[in-house]
Amino acid sequence: MTDTVVDITDITVDNEHVARPEQGPHTQPDTATIWRDATTVLVTRVTGPRQLTAVPRLVIPIGDTQLAFRVSSRSAEAQQLVRDGRVLVQPADWRGTPVLGSHQRQGQSQLVTAGTLLPYVQSEISAKYRWRIPMARFAHRLTRRTAPYGDVVVLVNVSEPSRIPMLTR
Repeated sequence: MTDTVVDITDITVDNEHVARPEQGPHTQPDTATIWRDATTVLVTRVTGPRQLTAVPRLVIPIGDTQLAFRVSSRSAEAQQLVRDGRVLVQPADWRGTPVLGSHQRQGQSQLVTAGTLLPYVQSEISAKYRWRIPMARFAHRLTRRTAPYGDVVVLVNVSEPSRIPMLTR
């Protein structure tokens, strides 16, 4: 027991090893890493005057500042995003609850109906969310019957968090 007590004045401290936050990619994750690691993303959109609707979505990162997810072309969400493309995005868990310590980021969405982005997003979402895709497709068929499942890609340009709130029209 005598070896456990040490006088602090006898220890020499190298200035290089004093408690400092470690600098590196794992201390401040880049935007693409945040979205790649998120189980789902909570997407909040404007649905009417002073009304916001939040929906959990299966997303993939595109580059450093973009997200992509699929919606049905016949859904109300697609029509609302055509009228007003402003969205708020936030990483969430598998139930759609925001991740502790995360914050909302503003974004501008656009609908993509053709091109090489559609098969790319479909394959990436299938690779990331293997077992969840059949469940989502089944739920879509139960609620929407003949409406196509995920035939439109929504591309969101995510900007850095801002202190200005999302204003409704």
